[in-house]
Amino acid sequence: MTSPKLTVDVARRERAAIVGLTGEIGLRTVARLRSAVMKCLADEPSGVVVELDRTTVASPLALGVFGALARRAAEWPGVLVVLAVSDTAIRELLRRTALDRVVPTFASVAEAVRSLGVLPPRQHASVDLPDDAGSAALARHFVTDTCIDWGVGDSADDACIIASELVENAVLHGRSRAQLRLELRRGVLTIAVRDDDPGRPRHLTVGTAPTGGRGVFMVDAIARAWGYAPTWSGGKVVWAMLATTACVDNHP
Repeated sequence: MTSPKLTVDVARRERAAIVGLTGEIGLRTVARLRSAVMKCLADEPSGVVVELDRTTVASPLALGVFGALARRAAEWPGVLVVLAVSDTAIRELLRRTALDRVVPTFASVAEAVRSLGVLPPRQHASVDLPDDAGSAALARHFVTDTCIDWGVGDSADDACIIASELVENAVLHGRSRAQLRLELRRGVLTIAVRDDDPGRPRHLTVGTAPTGGRGVFMVDAIARAWGYAPTWSGGKVVWAMLATTACVDNHP
């Protein structure tokens, strides 16, 4: 039996990621589709447009992946996933499965890109950290200074714990350099660490050190939500979100 094929081409239009699919959407190709969109999200675009005109739907059940991806993208990095398809048969299938009520659907890529609008007001800061045992401490200093500067100093302690664990996972266990990025948007502080290790974040046992060594279960205990996404370069981004009392709209 010939394996179904699904090819993925990714392009940029303005700051949006355009994911062009060619081939079969079915239960045996849905994992590739999901991985491609997740990799696009790791680059934090202004939105993701998935073009379906060159596809056939082997299993309507597989279309549910778009709803799951849209919910994940809305959570992090806080962008829309939309569909572009002019094919009437596919549009009717989306209507019958009510997916078009969950994921906005447009007749063309141009129309879909226009629908994305602009990113909500946000502040961001990032720092590159070396593959070194001292990087976790550097991360904590960076997080503390940034939180104070943004007026969310009350979140600094929790943010420092999260940053410390994620950077330590990347540097000490992934043996990788790390890029730490902070973002404040609508009262939500996101801590994201990009590294070169494709492996899942490690769930380690609890350590006795005051900082570091306690594993990502500490992130799970503190963060409002967290997750990870693969990157096109072969690494990953691990992210976590904290609620704050600040609103980025109040900042210049």
